[in-house]
Amino acid sequence: MTALKNMNIQAPAGERSGMLRIVDGIKSDQKAREIKAGLGDLPGVHSVEVIGSAVRVRFAPDIVGDQQFYQAIRTAGFQASGFQTAA
Repeated sequence: MTALKNMNIQAPAGERSGMLRIVDGIKSDQKAREIKAGLGDLPGVHSVEVIGSAVRVRFAPDIVGDQQFYQAIRTAGFQASGFQTAA
């Protein structure tokens, strides 16, 4: 099976993509799953991808935003910084 995670796919109209850096990194697959689950449960989040010590989130900005992302990361027991969005 071919991995698709590195493909540059255009976001649908109204959708944004953003990256959060996880302070102190993500040290296990279990922790990565916890972060993905916490962010993925937020209304308006379409997908979550862990990339090294960062997380890419595709979301509807009229429903959810960076403060909810930071809170979900804190709830999972981590800290995040440097949220950056792209169209």
